[in-house]
Amino acid sequence: MAEKRQHQRVRCDSKCLLYYEQTKYCGVISNISLSGAAVRLYGLQIGALQAGDTCSLILCADPEVCFCKYTGRITRSSSAEIGLEFIELHA
Repeated sequence: MAEKRQHQRVRCDSKCLLYYEQTKYCGVISNISLSGAAVRLYGLQIGALQAGDTCSLILCADPEVCFCKYTGRITRSSSAEIGLEFIELHA
């Protein structure tokens, strides 16, 4: 199977927050690239997030400290992890 990724991924184990509609999910970034990330989320219900849904990702566990927020589109979702494509960076 051919690799579709445009950017190299970097393994990561950093805490993050994901906002989807009115819900905040705590998680850990498994890996990240210039164009997206794979994120393990805690308390995620199966089917809560679907491919194509838009959400926001903060690259730390404290939104008062972190000033970078990414808007992203979910590319895949399972009970263990989501794939996220970055659409826009808000500094």
